[in-house]
Amino acid sequence: MSMKKLVEGFLFGAAKLTDWTSIFLMAFITVQLIIVVVLRYVFFTNIRWFEQSSSILFFYVIFIPAGLLSRSNQHLNVEVLWEYLQKREKKKALWILHLLLRLTEALFCALALYLAWEYTVHLIEINATFDYEFFGRRVPQWTTSVAFILGFFFLLLFTVEVLITSLMKKKI
Repeated sequence: MSMKKLVEGFLFGAAKLTDWTSIFLMAFITVQLIIVVVLRYVFFTNIRWFEQSSSILFFYVIFIPAGLLSRSNQHLNVEVLWEYLQKREKKKALWILHLLLRLTEALFCALALYLAWEYTVHLIEINATFDYEFFGRRVPQWTTSVAFILGFFFLLLFTVEVLITSLMKKKI
């Protein structure tokens, strides 16, 4: 099996993983919040950690699928300049703009990934926790910063994929 097929298979699998993970998380948060509403307004009780865990999971729902937007060229665009160049049929300028946008996005994602990693390690080292409990234990603050790591990793991965594909095909 060639290296190209392995990389394409890995990227396809990563895209499917992020897609299904975000769908599962959205469904799970929806079920949690429905249960919270029913328990609170019908039975006049609640499960406090359902509300808290859904707010933590919301970080993951935002950051994990962001890479899929980059993969489909919908994440970072300069629409006004893009439309201007399309009307004037400046294909070379469009391609250069596309490459510059993806390169900027990749550099930003690499920096953000590094900073998210450093921040998460710092939170683990100082054992920072939230004020609320989850099954009798205080929730570590790094549970939310891991969403940044995962999100920026997938965003960087798919941005680099689009950048390399554009460079190889010499078109958008």
